[in-house]
Amino acid sequence: MPLFSKSRKAPLSLNTLSNALKTHGSKTLSPEEVNAKSIDVSVINQIGIPPDSIEAVAYDPIQSLLAVSTKNNDVRVYGQINVEVVFEFNLKHPITFLKFVKGVYLLCGSPGSGLTILSLHSKQILGKALFPGTVTATESDPALDWLILGLANGSLLFFDIDRNNLTPFRIDNLQKRVLPKEKMSPVVSIEWHPRDIGTLLVAYNQCAVVYSLVSAEVKSVLVYELTKQNRAFEYSTHIANGGKKKIFGSQKMVRPSVVEAHFHPNGLHAVTIHGDNSIVFWDLEGGVILEARTLFETLIHKEGPPLEIPEVFNPIVTAKWVCGEDPENTKLLISGGDPSSTNLIHVLDFGYTLKYSLTSHETQGKFYATPQNGQRKVPIDFYLKPENTLEFIRIIQPITENGSPYFHCGHNPSYLLLVSNLGRIYFVHFADNAGGQGSSDLGTTVLPTSMSLINPPLSFIDVRQVVRLDWYSIMSSRASSGGGYKVAPLLHGGAPASLANFPKPIGQNDSTRNIMITGHENGLVRFIDVTKGEQLGTESIVQVGLRESLYDYDNPKNLRVLHVSCSFQNRQLLVGLATGEVVICKFGKFKNTGNGSSAAHRDYSSCPMQHTNGSALILDISSRISGTITQSASFAPVFLLRLDPSEQISVLKMSDAGFAAVAYKSGRLVVCDISRGPAVIFNLANVREHLVSITGNCYITTLEFAILEYGEDGYSSLMLLVGTNCGGNLLYFKITPMGNGGFEVTFADKSAHLNHRSSDGGDVEASKLLQLIPIESQFGLSAVANQERFNQLASGMPIPGLVVTISDRDIRVIKTPKTKLAHKVYDDSCLKAAVVSYKDKGVMLAVLVKTGFLKLVSLPALLEIASIKLPKETFLKLQESIQSGLANDSNLLASGEMYLRLSQTEFVCASAYEKLRFKGNADTDRLFNPDLIIPPRPAGSTLSWAKGQIRYCSVDDLAMLIAGPNRKAPKTEESKLAHNISPEANPQNSYGGYNPKPVGRLQLPSKQQQQQQQQLGSAYEQPRRRGTGANQGYGLGQQGFMKSIQNGLQSAEETFNDYANSASQTFTEGFEDQKKSFYSSALQSKFGF
Repeated sequence: MPLFSKSRKAPLSLNTLSNALKTHGSKTLSPEEVNAKSIDVSVINQIGIPPDSIEAVAYDPIQSLLAVSTKNNDVRVYGQINVEVVFEFNLKHPITFLKFVKGVYLLCGSPGSGLTILSLHSKQILGKALFPGTVTATESDPALDWLILGLANGSLLFFDIDRNNLTPFRIDNLQKRVLPKEKMSPVVSIEWHPRDIGTLLVAYNQCAVVYSLVSAEVKSVLVYELTKQNRAFEYSTHIANGGKKKIFGSQKMVRPSVVEAHFHPNGLHAVTIHGDNSIVFWDLEGGVILEARTLFETLIHKEGPPLEIPEVFNPIVTAKWVCGEDPENTKLLISGGDPSSTNLIHVLDFGYTLKYSLTSHETQGKFYATPQNGQRKVPIDFYLKPENTLEFIRIIQPITENGSPYFHCGHNPSYLLLVSNLGRIYFVHFADNAGGQGSSDLGTTVLPTSMSLINPPLSFIDVRQVVRLDWYSIMSSRASSGGGYKVAPLLHGGAPASLANFPKPIGQNDSTRNIMITGHENGLVRFIDVTKGEQLGTESIVQVGLRESLYDYDNPKNLRVLHVSCSFQNRQLLVGLATGEVVICKFGKFKNTGNGSSAAHRDYSSCPMQHTNGSALILDISSRISGTITQSASFAPVFLLRLDPSEQISVLKMSDAGFAAVAYKSGRLVVCDISRGPAVIFNLANVREHLVSITGNCYITTLEFAILEYGEDGYSSLMLLVGTNCGGNLLYFKITPMGNGGFEVTFADKSAHLNHRSSDGGDVEASKLLQLIPIESQFGLSAVANQERFNQLASGMPIPGLVVTISDRDIRVIKTPKTKLAHKVYDDSCLKAAVVSYKDKGVMLAVLVKTGFLKLVSLPALLEIASIKLPKETFLKLQESIQSGLANDSNLLASGEMYLRLSQTEFVCASAYEKLRFKGNADTDRLFNPDLIIPPRPAGSTLSWAKGQIRYCSVDDLAMLIAGPNRKAPKTEESKLAHNISPEANPQNSYGGYNPKPVGRLQLPSKQQQQQQQQLGSAYEQPRRRGTGANQGYGLGQQGFMKSIQNGLQSAEETFNDYANSASQTFTEGFEDQKKSFYSSALQSKFGF
């Protein structure tokens, strides 16, 4: 061995030697056996969505999953509680449409980037494909293998999702077929018939076409034309010409362009939405107009007084035809079309559809002109946005809870998910008894964690470690008061990854939970348990809606939550608003006073005064408590702290000892005794009174309550530690009891200029203290004040302590009041710091710096133990937020877990762990559940069968027709999984109530039913293939049937249902005999065989 070997340790610096000398004689709190090479950082989770970035959404009611795509070229799939999987793409164009198919596939596509097929089972990409042309419309069915692509040239292509290839089946421009003289038109919209997989509704600019895939025939042509005799002619001409008059000649006819076309849920009627805001209802038998109307005018296709030309024109953007539990009970939802407002969804509530066979066209037109259940508006509370910014709803996605994926998820929806043109997302409670948005927090509905950060927009966020017992005691109190029963998650799908699949952080503490505290712009506060892998139920989120109880001064901006601090131990909450007011909330079961319905428009003049101290006063607002917070035990606003005149809050702190401190940007400091009052026990006009040598606008930037021995007192005191800007100054205040049972606050001492090396170019006001961390000097445990230690103060037990001060460049360890034990300067700015316990053998100070390193340093000497680099991808994502300053709001917990802030509403959760103790592979949340079966498709009415409007076409028939006889065999595991949950593989499943008989229909005695079945049976013929005319079907003795219908009961469909049940088996067997010859002729015409 050489005499002199190269030392592996860095040489000691002057600063290190200085710290060693200063801390000589002080007990070392950090462990000595830490192996720096064994510690690494791993990404555990990603939380949040980029603000204003939503491009597309999709919902699967069977798997109960929600998918969203963002402008950042990623797709996020959400399930129950904190279940979330993020798929990131390297694409030039954002994904503009998402579709769940067959339970296991998620289709992601855009006209510029093509199609990507994701597996919800393996969470991998199954295939990619480029579109053979510009795609203008798409359509899929939740139980079929096909994606229909509508192109700019008007043709339709069919993509085989299960086999990942484009089929040879193609339909040319149908508008050109029915209107050969019109210009070529792109496909505007496509919709599958809700009860016949062999029929499509295809919309073009000039018409909509009902097309039969089985017979290759156009069944109906829907052309909406207006002449000078029609009421809407001048109005529609004005809109079509862009408000300009035609110079040469005059128009004799106008054909408003089609925007969308939708089937009625029973498939017998359709609606077309036009560019002039016309809403036209059609009888598909013959393509007869039943009613043409706008949102406010009816019978516009008839003769009469012309419509008024509007000064303001807001076009209809989109529409959805949804139904109740009985699909005959329908509503039409319309976004746009209202000249006065864009924050509305108009609802035409038609109620139960009239009997098709017994109702004339005129009566059906009146039905659509005057909805039975009226017409109403669903208001949307748009979020705050810049002035002169137009916002409107461009996507309406129904959310149903009955497990039916049909009718485009519009089967008895409970909620509406709305996406605006600004990329914002809104949720609206939608039910028969709900006409508006309801409460500010959707009542007791729990959103996915990431979704909750953007709905409503986030204005404050913090992550804290909370004692498990304190958190669960709040949960149990809510459950015992009814909260657990009433709270329900929006989604139920997926399963969180097991905690065993994640590396344990170096400071793992099973007695704590990670609670994310969020404040929002409409007075909403949420507490979300984000402890990865330990989600135990719906009560992992507590929502506190304050909007219904507070006064907004006629400006919604005033209810923005800018600061939140909570004592979970004492169940006390402070909420700082944009007005400078502080809401004091206490936990309990409060009654709804009934006075809060208009609280937002009533000031506080009638609220009694609780306490006052100078310009600070506390009002009792318990009489205003209202809203969903009264439904179970929760934090409720009982008092309001305000200043006269008002001032902006800089920081506030609610301690576990029952005291609160609020600091203002004017330099003011207010201290309140919350537990024994509340009362204002201290009101310091300006902190500069104790910092006379400081220049600039000095105010408080950080607060902490600690229980420590101050100096050589010989006993411990409750201390308020105050950190300021203007060079970083530390002030000590003592909170001591008085003879009358109250408490007083007295100034003790100060330590100035703790951050004289600011990274902000010498900006005095920006040079500030970021954190104050009090610890015991014996073992390094936290010295933050809590109720247990506060109650023991009377015993006089001294607790020697240290205060670690954190600024952007300086870290110091101070023995109270002024003895500086150690000092460390970072060239790269510090973001956050925390004291981390290591295997119960000591503590270290973990420091996250802007260059992407996690530094572990000893206490109290501040000697570097390890320097761990963040994962490269994570650090690259963090760059933008470092530049903007948002990264300063990241969180570093005592466990070694980090919540790194990427944007206003995005976090990455990472963890420092020991590689030697973790040898597994981290897994992601599970999305696909193979036990959830897709229910059978809704059946067509027997009247439609009888009239030939629906032709029998099975799933296998459609596959043979579209893909041909040479379709590839399935190769992936997903193909098998998709088949196993399909309706075809589970014929034992009944339709299960998706097509119930409406209340009020006549029920026949069984004997009478049998007699009618015998009469109908004599008219039955063996089905046989006939010609391919548009209105011809299988021979069912239609004349005899129709005679029976006219002479039977008023409920014709019931009679046919009874008949069809007895004859279905014979019908199917007869039809199967015809399949072989049918396919040979069909395939020859389609593929040229």
